[in-house]
Amino acid sequence: MYIRKETYDIEAVLSKCFYGDGSSGHDEFVDYDGDNISMKSLRYKVFKEQGTECVSCGLKGRHFAKERSINARRYHFNLYGLNAKGNEVMFTKDRIIPKAKGEADEASNFQTLCMDCREKRIRSNH
Repeated sequence: MYIRKETYDIEAVLSKCFYGDGSSGHDEFVDYDGDNISMKSLRYKVFKEQGTECVSCGLKGRHFAKERSINARRYHFNLYGLNAKGNEVMFTKDRIIPKAKGEADEASNFQTLCMDCREKRIRSNH
């Protein structure tokens, strides 16, 4: 369960994300309407490099929501699209090659999936 403040355009969020050693000159935290949000996220990098469309069903991400878990102090961004029924569906990054098979945590080993397709994938692997 998330507490939502507001939504943001995809490009407005992804233009401020980075993932590196800190030498890029980017600040890790960016102020979004009074909330400092860490923009150093592999998940954001995957969305920026791999796209914001589910590789399985083609659902397109429409916006980021600034949210936090009930017990968390800091906000973060979650990517959402709208399914055919008009319901929001969250997106995530998902490994292409499992970590158990020795693949590193690099953006090139992740793909963008909506949570519906990720859940189907998990169920089919068990």
